[in-house]
Amino acid sequence: MKKLLIALLILLLAACSKSVPYSDETIKNDLRVPAYPLLMLHPHLRLWSTADQLTEKNMIFTNGKNLPFVGFLRVDGTMYRFMGSRDLPMQAIATMAYDYESWEGKFTSLRPDEGWEQPDFNDQYWQVSEGAFGTRDRRETRTPWLSTDIWVRREIVDIDPYLLENKKIYLRYSYDDILQLYINGKLVVSADRAAANLKVELPDSILNTMKEGKALIAAHCENKKGSALIDFGLFAEEPGILVEGIAPVSNEKEWIGKYTTEQPEEGWEMAAFNDSTWAQGSAAFGTEGGPSVGTPWNTNRLWIRREVSFDPSLVKNRQLFVRYSYNDGMQLLINGKELVRTGTKARNDVKVQIPDSILETMKDGKALFAARCVNWGGTSFADFGLYGELKEAGQKSVDVQATQTHYIFACGDVELKLTFTAPYLLDDLELLSRPVNYISYQAKALDGKEHDVAIYFEMDPHKAFRAGQSTEMYEKDGWVMMKTGRENQKLWVDKLKDAPAWGYFYLGAKENATYAQGDAAEMRAHFMKEGDLKEMRRSNEKRYAAIAQKLEMNSEFPQHLIAAFDGLYTMAYFGEDLRPYWNKDGDRTIEGLYEDAEKVYKETMARCYAFDRQLMENACRVGGKEYAELCASAYRQAVSSFQMSKDSSDELLYFTTLVGSLDIYYAASPLFLCYNPDLLKAMLNPFFYYSESGKWNKPFPAHDLGGYPFVNGQAKGGDLPVEHAGNMLIMVAAMAKAEKDASYAKVHWETLSKWAGYLVENGVDTGKQIDTDSFAGRYSHNANLSAKGILGIASYALLAKMLDKQEDAEKYLAAAKRMAEEWEKQASDGDHYRLAFDQMDSWGQKYNLIWDKLLDLHVFPDRVVELETAFYRTKLNTYGCPLHGKTDYAKADWTVWAAALQNDRFMFREFILPLYNYMNENKWRVPMADTYNVVNQKTRVTSWGRPVTGAYFIKLLEAVLDVKGNNIVSKDEMNCSR
Repeated sequence: MKKLLIALLILLLAACSKSVPYSDETIKNDLRVPAYPLLMLHPHLRLWSTADQLTEKNMIFTNGKNLPFVGFLRVDGTMYRFMGSRDLPMQAIATMAYDYESWEGKFTSLRPDEGWEQPDFNDQYWQVSEGAFGTRDRRETRTPWLSTDIWVRREIVDIDPYLLENKKIYLRYSYDDILQLYINGKLVVSADRAAANLKVELPDSILNTMKEGKALIAAHCENKKGSALIDFGLFAEEPGILVEGIAPVSNEKEWIGKYTTEQPEEGWEMAAFNDSTWAQGSAAFGTEGGPSVGTPWNTNRLWIRREVSFDPSLVKNRQLFVRYSYNDGMQLLINGKELVRTGTKARNDVKVQIPDSILETMKDGKALFAARCVNWGGTSFADFGLYGELKEAGQKSVDVQATQTHYIFACGDVELKLTFTAPYLLDDLELLSRPVNYISYQAKALDGKEHDVAIYFEMDPHKAFRAGQSTEMYEKDGWVMMKTGRENQKLWVDKLKDAPAWGYFYLGAKENATYAQGDAAEMRAHFMKEGDLKEMRRSNEKRYAAIAQKLEMNSEFPQHLIAAFDGLYTMAYFGEDLRPYWNKDGDRTIEGLYEDAEKVYKETMARCYAFDRQLMENACRVGGKEYAELCASAYRQAVSSFQMSKDSSDELLYFTTLVGSLDIYYAASPLFLCYNPDLLKAMLNPFFYYSESGKWNKPFPAHDLGGYPFVNGQAKGGDLPVEHAGNMLIMVAAMAKAEKDASYAKVHWETLSKWAGYLVENGVDTGKQIDTDSFAGRYSHNANLSAKGILGIASYALLAKMLDKQEDAEKYLAAAKRMAEEWEKQASDGDHYRLAFDQMDSWGQKYNLIWDKLLDLHVFPDRVVELETAFYRTKLNTYGCPLHGKTDYAKADWTVWAAALQNDRFMFREFILPLYNYMNENKWRVPMADTYNVVNQKTRVTSWGRPVTGAYFIKLLEAVLDVKGNNIVSKDEMNCSR
């Protein structure tokens, strides 16, 4: 066992070594994570894929906002989309709160005078505020609406004439309950049933009133009862991006087909069938007078045949799909093979991809569409057409490692490997602080032949920031660069929550790269034809930015893009504007950052692969394959939540956007204790400064120090005295034990002594104090909180012992043990211990007891953990054990800590497996949640993407701290295979 422990510690240290040979081998992670980490550049600029196929959706920010970032691989002239959605989002002329934006409008709750909807109405006495307007239960609400009626006016100016002339313009709107909406005095919407995110194309009669670039949107909304909302905006729709109407539906182009209302003979769906006796008619088929109806259909059944001829090369070079509409039912076949069989509910404009089994029959450029249509009464309709678009790459695998996410795609006869790397190795502060990610790609032939291959990345960078953004593309020192950010940035002005309000986002490539900025359709068409990019003709359309690069086939090492974010400053720290650590002296440029990142690319990739392998192997050896996969999936989420700076006294600071809160740092601490305790010190430094500077005079730590960007004191409200005094003392003791050095505690001894004294003075019973789990109910005399306080005192005793303060060590350890005895008497409830001392027949997790084990304190008798963990096993539900008996909620971080109380690795796995299953089956596709329902997935998660996933590393921390009874096994004993 000792040899295994030593070997594991050596591996933990060696994984980050700079002299690592390159190998792209991984230990495959089979966990289907709720959200795949892609680009992790800043706490406010983290991008995820929430779909199992990278082509299913666009990537999103942590807050759910969409970023159109699309990738194509061109193989011998055929384009394959491997990343991003097929459909481009609408371009915002006037944003909508539904899209996580805000807008300004005037409103009143008093019935206005006649003509209130007209542009020239005098609204000077109306109130001005942010939209959307609604009740607080609606996510979109920026301004509360509490009355029955509300009237809203929103003026939109400087509408780009190019959009009005070249694109379809839509009004999008959400409302609850009754709505009348006007544009420039003309009624556009009148509706009486609540709905969300509807859209209506504006007719010429409305567009003609907007030619001067102005639109006045006026809305009256009435709320009958309950939830209320009014939200709207104007948008321009992108044209179909290289979608070819091979045989379009009837509202795009008239088509002729054969039809009959009599039951046809067998084989009617085959091309060879003789349909000479069938009637001929123009589509669509349906109720006379209906839209696009060319041939009336008023029977229960109708059979239609449509012959289509097309260029046979489209079968190979395009993704073929069918658009169809029906009322009430349809069976649709191509060349005798069934493609669609619907239910009896009418649908309009449905898209379905043609599978390979049918495409095989279409290689000669001929297709016989045969439809059997039914109508059960009322309106009838039938229409269908054939289309081609750019092909979609076939995703073969996805693998989430600690620092990287790997995808493999089949693109015809070429395989593409795509890797997103956030090289955040915790023992290398320069690398960790560098806001740089790599997007690597490598192509190899599957058929052993030569191929002409190029890659294309396209982004709508204006989605990265909010209003007032500009984007430029340029070349410098061999780099092709895209830079985007808000114009006229003023430091610490216009603060926006959950968005990068300051700084610039960059994308750059160096080898054989070309670039363009302009219309997406034009850029894609040029790349498909030529395999590169150039200046686009439509210079007045600069929304999209693209970079293309020729690929070397079967190369030993991948080519890459570099994504970066220059945040300019990290925060205003007690009046001092701090720069990011990588540019702490303010003398470095983004181009220099790119050069530094490029120089160490190969070395960094080798280190990341090595670290990822070792983390998976080490975690597997201490906790099993599922535990290892959870740790790998959690790593980037935790680390990317932080920024790093130094203050004017050269003290290292490492912090989340809300500096603290301490209960979050406490949960995240095991990860940093494993790999670099100095970073945990950097998290705690601001709290020591706040207390020791006299800015905070209470005998316990603050909960937090303020939110991004202003760090000037506690911002989140109520104190948590025992909670945070215990947190600080435990974390400092854990650092000392991990480093075998208590010098950090010595520097802050007076403050630590004050906090330890507070815990002793407040005794076992914490009274009405709240704890970190109060979201699941507030319970006075909380036993878990009391245990934390007691272990905080014992942690102080451990520190005193390490500093040769023997008298203090004995005094405080004796106090902790005495209090633990009292705790057991008050908390005992037969076969377990109570949630709260005054509540018989209650129970709750005592996950804080893990530190008694990790720090080797021996304050609580072994029977406490034995009874508790045995009792938890009786409370396991579908997705684990709830926090206590009065809730169905669990915390993922505390679940792993409770599991780690077990010395038996099989019992540990028994607790971990339900958490693993929750993440694997999670239907709320957000970054890893820490608060969730253990019974089912009907309840929406409310906390996700937070650094508390660092808590998962508690079992690895056992090995680092050399805890007795830790079950480290050899690689051969557990399923750690690649």
